Amino acid sequence: MAILFVAAEADELKPFAKRLTGLRKLNWPLRYAFEGILHGKRVMLAANGEGPKLAAQAAEVAIRAITAAELSASKLEAVVSVGYCGALTPEGREGQVIVAIEVLDGAEGMRFSCVIPQTESAHQIGALISQDCVANGCSEKQQLAQSGAIAVDMEAAGVAARTKRADLPFACIKVVTDRADESFGWDLNAMRTPDGRIARGKIGVYALTHPKLIPELLRWKRRAGSAAQALGEFLASCRINVEGDQTSVE
Repeated sequence: MAILFVAAEADELKPFAKRLTGLRKLNWPLRYAFEGILHGKRVMLAANGEGPKLAAQAAEVAIRAITAAELSASKLEAVVSVGYCGALTPEGREGQVIVAIEVLDGAEGMRFSCVIPQTESAHQIGALISQDCVANGCSEKQQLAQSGAIAVDMEAAGVAARTKRADLPFACIKVVTDRADESFGWDLNAMRTPDGRIARGKIGVYALTHPKLIPELLRWKRRAGSAAQALGEFLASCRINVEGDQTSVE
């Protein structure tokens, strides 16, 4: 049995990957694909870029590859969408883990229920709204909060939809990088490639032409690193409820 974790970027998964034994690269056509063992359970990690389409592609590649293996040790028991999110309520602080009870597709209006992990680690529980753009400012976050969600991300709905088609349990565990009262000093949506990825090169060029923003960029980078560490620790400690059973993600 195995559990698949899907993120946008490798950096969101690497702290968790360090907790696995026997870590090895998978020959999947994705930006990042590894597997390992955590306390006797097979864990697979996949990342392919920002947005629902790329996240769904990552889940598609992984589910097909695992299914094709036809091994009992490879049988998927759950898919988990993980990574960064933005808080939509004052209670959401940077580095706080968010466990979604439901994912709302902001574009299609579909709702996906989530299995809830069992853990003693601190976290916040609530609905998450997922959209194919970065929530850049406070005003947009205030509008999104009217949906009842406590956090926003860009990938969960894509992963949830593909998981539903595979008739597999779905979980969503995110970590806050930006608070509800924070806005970015630049438009990240303008720095995405045609396929949806955030182009790091464009960010670099923008920073060089707007040097006053460099301290802010560095601060966000440090915060993202700390958030990824917090997420990795949480993922290594929790259990996923699958059909009422306490199934360890370990």
